[in-house]
Amino acid sequence: MNSKKKNVVQCISALSLSLCFFITAHAQVLDTGNPAVAAALSNAQVEGNPLANFFQKRTPMMDQLFQLVKDDDGITRHYVGAEVGSAYENDNFALGNVYYNTEELGRVYYRFNAYNNEIEIKKTLLDEEKQQALIKNAEVKLVTPEKELLYREFIDRKGKAAEGYLTLLKTGSKYTLYRRLYVKFTDAKAAANSMVNPTPSRFTQYTEFYFQENDGETIKEMPRAKKNIAKLFSKSKAPKIQDYFKKKKPEADNENDMMNFFNHIDSLE
Repeated sequence: MNSKKKNVVQCISALSLSLCFFITAHAQVLDTGNPAVAAALSNAQVEGNPLANFFQKRTPMMDQLFQLVKDDDGITRHYVGAEVGSAYENDNFALGNVYYNTEELGRVYYRFNAYNNEIEIKKTLLDEEKQQALIKNAEVKLVTPEKELLYREFIDRKGKAAEGYLTLLKTGSKYTLYRRLYVKFTDAKAAANSMVNPTPSRFTQYTEFYFQENDGETIKEMPRAKKNIAKLFSKSKAPKIQDYFKKKKPEADNENDMMNFFNHIDSLE
């Protein structure tokens, strides 16, 4: 084991032990939307308040967690939101758990910025707290009861290798299915003349689906052309896949259709 990997493992081990104490002591992230909690926090400097000095208590476990999940490229990004659409999968922060492989590191508030390809996180829902970004690492993931967000390498339909966040949809007996959400930004355009309306700036969201053979490492995008999808599988499966397309007519950008198609190919021998 090289020294860099050893240091990471030692850091994670120490972090995990510290978080055990933190979770026992605090049970969960503060619900700052609760009026009683908000009132207590607003008087946090009042002597005798059970939340007094909460934000000044430099708990080592949370400090280490947020050192680990800071943006690893050191770049602070700023952009002005578009007039139409959103950069986020969901504009609001929600609760999730950060894991390093199978070890739970802590509970945070998060939202996925699909334009910057980042998971933004906060300790609380307080407006004055600045969000940070989860480190982009294949061994670090964000888990909620509804989904898992994983940072992975993948091959797009043009054969180009890329990296980004994928949502795990289902793990079958032979294949694993993922969804990728990404966002493009289009600048506003002024009206060319009085007969034409100006075009507002816009965030546009796109969805792609990826699959992986469970005994392989490569994650590939599902092509939009049905004839190209069949080519990704063995010659023995291709006719059955083409027959499925003729009967079911699945849409390549519809999640339910892709889930049903995934169940079909996962059942093929």
